[in-house]
Amino acid sequence: MKNKAIVFDLDGTAIDSPAQKLPTDRLLQTVSNLKNSYFVCAATGRCWTFAKDIIQGLKLKDLCIVSGGTQICDPTTGEVVWQKDITPQALEKVIEVFKTNGEQRLIFNDYTEDDYFNGGILPKDFDLAQRVNWMSQSFVPDELAIKLHEEIEKIEGVTCVMVVSQRPGCRDLHIVNEQATKEHAINELLSRLGVEKANSVGIGDGHNDLHLFNAVGTKVAMGNAVADLKAAADIVIGNVNDEGLANYFEELI
Repeated sequence: MKNKAIVFDLDGTAIDSPAQKLPTDRLLQTVSNLKNSYFVCAATGRCWTFAKDIIQGLKLKDLCIVSGGTQICDPTTGEVVWQKDITPQALEKVIEVFKTNGEQRLIFNDYTEDDYFNGGILPKDFDLAQRVNWMSQSFVPDELAIKLHEEIEKIEGVTCVMVVSQRPGCRDLHIVNEQATKEHAINELLSRLGVEKANSVGIGDGHNDLHLFNAVGTKVAMGNAVADLKAAADIVIGNVNDEGLANYFEELI
C-alpha cells in the first residue's frame, strides 16, 4: 500500500511554458514508473480547462490541485471534490482595488489558454453576484504588480500571490480565499490520500510554491526557480528546459 506522495507544479516545473505545451515523453515515462511507489499529483495555478491537457498528458490518476489551491479534482474527469470560494464581501473589495488601479482585464474561475492571453473583462464590468473561487489579473507590469499585491493583501479573507508571468517584465496576480492556497489544498489532499506530511515531496519554481513548501516534508526547487524558493528548498534540481524534473524522478526510482 502506498504511503508517499509527490506534488509538483506544472508551468516552469513540468513544462517550459509558454513554448512547451505538453510534457516530454521522458517525463511521462518517469511519472509512470513512480506510480508504483508514490501518489503522483499536480498542483497548479491553472484552472482545470487550461491544465487538463498537461495533467491528462501525464496520465495522472491521483487527485490534483488546480486554480491556485482553490480546487481539488479528479484528473481523469475534472470533477471537483473540494473547493473554497472568495467571500462576497472580500470580492467586492478586491474589485474596487482593481477599478482604482488601471484597466487591465480580469480572468476568473474556469478559463482557456486564449482567455489567459487575450480574454477577460474590465474591472468596471465585473458582476459581483458571481460565485468566484479564483481570480487573476495577468501580465501586470512589475512595479504595478507589487503595489496591487500590497493593497490586496490588506483585505481580510483573501490571499494575493504573485506568480511568474508568461510575458517578460510582468507578473500575474492570483487572488484566492485565504484558506485556499496551495498549502491548504495540499493539507486536504494528503489527508484524503492518507499520507503523512513527512512522507510528501513538493516541487515547484514560483512564489506561489512557497505555500506548497509549507505543506510538504521535502521541499524541491527547480534550477530555474525564483530566488526565494531556492532559499527555502531542501534540494535544488536542474532547470525545466534541461529535463530537471525527469532527472529527479529517475533518481527517486
